[in-house]
Amino acid sequence: MKDRIDQEIRWLDAKRSELLDELESLSPEALALRPETGKWSILEIVEHLVVAERDVFEGFPAVADLVDRRRRLKNRVTYLLVFFILRFGVPVRTPSPKMVPQGGRALAELRLQWDENIRRLFTYSATPDREGLRRVVFQHPAAGPITLVQALTLDRMHLRNHARQIRRLLLR
Repeated sequence: MKDRIDQEIRWLDAKRSELLDELESLSPEALALRPETGKWSILEIVEHLVVAERDVFEGFPAVADLVDRRRRLKNRVTYLLVFFILRFGVPVRTPSPKMVPQGGRALAELRLQWDENIRRLFTYSATPDREGLRRVVFQHPAAGPITLVQALTLDRMHLRNHARQIRRLLLR
């Protein structure tokens, strides 16, 4: 299981680095340009990815500070619904105000924050407690209590969806 988790984290790290490297060639004005009124700019989409990840992983507390959560049937069904929404790119409202970008952050600052997210994921996955990796300790605002593997699965699909969104904006 640890190998699978590390592989997921490496995939996330590679894809987010690839996306950020691609965006670094754009001017600050191009990054901040909103495609339509009420729609997010490329920079705001990146900020959303960073803060959403941090929100789900609850600011990456120390492993010892994580609390086991109880999952009910409703949570299992809701997780599948969120999985479906992300898997097929169904547009929905952001499920938590913490995930809404505030704007005003530079791409370099967002890269540093995302780097920190990845470092903390690797630190968490390095826990010697193998059973700890299966614990239901994270809280998704829509899916409810989830495991690390489930959180990484949703994170992967979330990144893919928004990376496609950004690339569509770049083609305009």
